[in-house]
Amino acid sequence: MPATDGLPLAEFIRDQFEVIEWNDLRPIVQELDGKSNFFQTRLRHAQHIPTLSNADWNALLQYIFATHKYRAQMQSALDNGELQATVHNLLHGENPDLAERINTFLAALQVVNVELGTELAGEFLHFTFPDRYWLWARWMYNAETHTGTLPLLLDGDKELRGATPGETYLRIGRAIVLVTQVKDAEWLFHGGLTDAPLQRPFAIDTFLATSYGAYLYGITAWRLTREFHKVLPPLPRLVRRLLGLPTKTPNESNAPNTPKMPN
Repeated sequence: MPATDGLPLAEFIRDQFEVIEWNDLRPIVQELDGKSNFFQTRLRHAQHIPTLSNADWNALLQYIFATHKYRAQMQSALDNGELQATVHNLLHGENPDLAERINTFLAALQVVNVELGTELAGEFLHFTFPDRYWLWARWMYNAETHTGTLPLLLDGDKELRGATPGETYLRIGRAIVLVTQVKDAEWLFHGGLTDAPLQRPFAIDTFLATSYGAYLYGITAWRLTREFHKVLPPLPRLVRRLLGLPTKTPNESNAPNTPKMPN
């Protein structure tokens, strides 16, 4: 991504933060809070998981953007009980080592590739226990291609590379702390995206997805025509899609919140 493009995209993204209408993105934080409540009601207590129906699981998967292209594989994992058992162990397993639980989850869930498996693990962990765990999506960091929002914000992925997916997840958590606890990010949690301490994890999600959106618009402007750029969705819709939220919202503005293209 940015490390090999030779383009001033990091500077471009910083400039876009000054023109993005952050108030238009604040509702997304509330929507993510609602998504988390949906997950917590069904998964936070171990004894509830065996009682969930396939309809419950399908409703949970509908909230995970990465699974939408793998409906058949996910349905197979549901039908044979594989998904239910692996998620139960991931969230409530006896092994106190989180990295090992993630690796076990990926090894047991045979129907998907590693990249999709890590996204599933990140979604289930983060939205079930947002006070403990963080998100990991490929647009944040793709360990295979060494690209994503976090390498862009960190000026590389040296600190993200782990020996196993579980170790990489832990490194991503430390990186998220690094990029969101600097002085320049304080505004995010003091009126920028939320004022509620309990919604801080979802403000971080929104900030990272917005950073990726700014990158996407930036790379499109550099490499493609302005006419092609017009087919990209408005920024709030793109952010919602990345975070697994419904994209059809009332009174959504069309393009004003789309990052401006450089001349």
